[in-house]
Amino acid sequence: MSKILRVKLRRLILLSFIVFIVISCAENSPKLNGDTISERITFGEKSLANREDVRPERERGINSIANRNYDRAFRTLTNYLESKTNDPEARIFLNNLEVEKNKKPYHVIAVSMPISSNLNNSLEILRGVAHAQYDWNFSKSGTEGMLKIAIADDDDNDPNNGTKIAEEVATELAKRKEILGVVGHYSSGTSLATADIYKDYELVSISPISTSIELTNYSPYFFRTVPNDQAAAKALAKYAQDQLNSVKAVVFYNSDSNYSKSLSQEFISEIGRRNIILREDPDCDLSTWSKNPEDWRGKATKVLNRAKDSANVLMLAPSSGYLDRALEIVQVNQGDLPVLGGDGVYSAKTLDKGRDSAVGMVVAIAWDIEANETGSDFPKRSYKLWGTSSVNWRTITAYDAVQALVKAIDAQAQPTREGVRKKLSSGFSTPGAFKAVKFLDTGDYDGDIQLVEVVKIGDRYDFRPLKR
Repeated sequence: MSKILRVKLRRLILLSFIVFIVISCAENSPKLNGDTISERITFGEKSLANREDVRPERERGINSIANRNYDRAFRTLTNYLESKTNDPEARIFLNNLEVEKNKKPYHVIAVSMPISSNLNNSLEILRGVAHAQYDWNFSKSGTEGMLKIAIADDDDNDPNNGTKIAEEVATELAKRKEILGVVGHYSSGTSLATADIYKDYELVSISPISTSIELTNYSPYFFRTVPNDQAAAKALAKYAQDQLNSVKAVVFYNSDSNYSKSLSQEFISEIGRRNIILREDPDCDLSTWSKNPEDWRGKATKVLNRAKDSANVLMLAPSSGYLDRALEIVQVNQGDLPVLGGDGVYSAKTLDKGRDSAVGMVVAIAWDIEANETGSDFPKRSYKLWGTSSVNWRTITAYDAVQALVKAIDAQAQPTREGVRKKLSSGFSTPGAFKAVKFLDTGDYDGDIQLVEVVKIGDRYDFRPLKR
């Protein structure tokens, strides 16, 4: 073999090896290209909420949408929802089919939530979105068109990707020019990561969940229908100060969450640092605990033993991913010290796992339906749609977010994204689930915090409005 041929052969072998490495890396790396991200967005042609109780007719209806057989899809999903009323994703798909069926003008918004990693809370939000869409499309409120909604899954529970997937989803939504607004995102960290993307595309996002003080006045295109952490911290601090002569608190948080850091810092500011016990103790940072649940009881016992002679109240400010660790503290405490909590503690898991140990815990949330039902027919309408009037605060704030977007869209003769921002920013007000939805100049929600407490009723546990 000639020298030239040997050189060419070596080059060919080297090139083949490089191609193999590139392909292998591509196959094993997170697939965040446009096509894959598009798979995280649906109007009904695929389901993102993979529930254990999925029924065959639901799947048949979604497959019919994918095959553009809208009449069959409409019949199938209608029949399905008659027997399985409490399915917000399917309800949104059916609402979208109504838009297709009626051939009327329509506008498009999106809702983006961490469906794959936080399904239950995402479904609570989708329930509010679906209800608002239903009300709008089947009332005479909308004078300029019906409402079609895209659902997006912005998280796959992979800590190695951080907020990258959410940023990719936000970019894809923003590029779709027909989308006039976004209900989202969930965590404060995700809202912070996506806010600049929406600003670049002049697209409004309204979060029903994100409460970090860092988001206040962060972007002219970011709004929220939930009070910020300062409001929650102030309400909890005032409650503690009213109950105790001198507050001596131990604050538990997780430092890898913007929300958790924000709420804990605001609470500390409200009661004063001199009233904080175990101020620099690393065990108060739940993110430093072992990932092994078997170690949590020992860790909780250890830190509470160090605090028991000085503290007179416990403050829990975990993000949802650290709730189980926070509940170990509740169980070890056994009701000895009063317990306060942020909205991340408002969960059925708190009731199921905390039980008697959680009774008396006071939690700050945006809304409680029992405290606000007077004068509103929302509970009645909720029962008619879902078969229950027991919707929680996430559903209500999501409902209000959609109401704000559609009102800002409908108020324009020729709706634009920039027009939505201007409408929301200038003395905006629209009826919400229980009262008018308004925003401050900072984009924050103009509303109050509701305190609830864990109570025992017979052999079950529930959150009830705090009696003041």
